[in-house]
Amino acid sequence: MTLQEKVYQVVGHVPKGKVTTYGDIGLLIGSKAYRQIGQILHKNKNSQKVPCHRVVFKDGSLSENFGMGGREKQRDKLQTEGVTFINGKVDLAKHLNLVS
Repeated sequence: MTLQEKVYQVVGHVPKGKVTTYGDIGLLIGSKAYRQIGQILHKNKNSQKVPCHRVVFKDGSLSENFGMGGREKQRDKLQTEGVTFINGKVDLAKHLNLVS
């Protein structure tokens, strides 16, 4: 399985209302190539199957370069799913999903 396939498989299991981090994805698939994981998600063309908007930085902040419309679009998508924010960052205590 390629790195891209592994990343897409993990992200595809993050439920609505939850998020995961680039680092957690890396830990799960055995890769420390966090930037490459971000680049893979940036190129994602199927947000229904691979909900890349549910991936955030380890502090709950959003990527300025979110591939499907930027940070505000990512925030809108997450809020539509019930994700809450504190001081501009995802409330990880409430919404972090450690995918297995």
